[in-house]
Amino acid sequence: MYLRRLLTLFIMLSFSFLTPLSTAGVIIGGTRVVYSSDKSDATISIKNNEATTPYLIQTWVDPFKGDTASNKPPFTVIPPVSRLEAGQEKVLRIMKVKGELPHDRESLFWLNIKNIPPSSSKPNSLEIAIKTRIKLFWRPATLNITPERAVAKVKWRVQNRQLVIENPSPLHINVMNVTVDKKDVPLNIIPPFDTVRLSLPEGINGHALVWRFVNDFGAISQEIHVTL
Repeated sequence: MYLRRLLTLFIMLSFSFLTPLSTAGVIIGGTRVVYSSDKSDATISIKNNEATTPYLIQTWVDPFKGDTASNKPPFTVIPPVSRLEAGQEKVLRIMKVKGELPHDRESLFWLNIKNIPPSSSKPNSLEIAIKTRIKLFWRPATLNITPERAVAKVKWRVQNRQLVIENPSPLHINVMNVTVDKKDVPLNIIPPFDTVRLSLPEGINGHALVWRFVNDFGAISQEIHVTL
């Protein structure tokens, strides 16, 4: 009996590398896209690194949070569907379409890139389609602030056994490797003009905090030390 199964792997990639992402032969030329509102589009490259295997590529944008059906993002990706031959490289264009977004702060979405291999004629074959998600930042050009300047505005404090993080800037702060008293703290994104509160585990006094941030190019900063 011939068995064909299509397994879709959802890879929520918010990894922060300086090098491109590579999944199942398809290389994505970045870990995030920053779309300035004064530009007609934003682009990212994809390349098929396989010697003989072509892929069908599907692309679309999802909300970072919430229901996709009721909260459709005002973006289109060109091409939405295309064939990527072995060794071929293409540029994806993300374009803003009709729909209002806040002018006083950055907005965050997911850019989805799904690569589907051709069907195999071999018996008992396993065909794997991989969906990669990278962050898409819509940034109003009038904000006139860099991630580095936004990071300098972040305030950390301990209050009532909670770690309180304030972001008074209009940008998302993409953080990683947050530790308090050398214990890991689960934190990834601090939204614009927001305050995040996290319960501290038992045994943590909350004296010494260390963290890193990720810039627009996916590069990870040096450790930042904060005395609480």
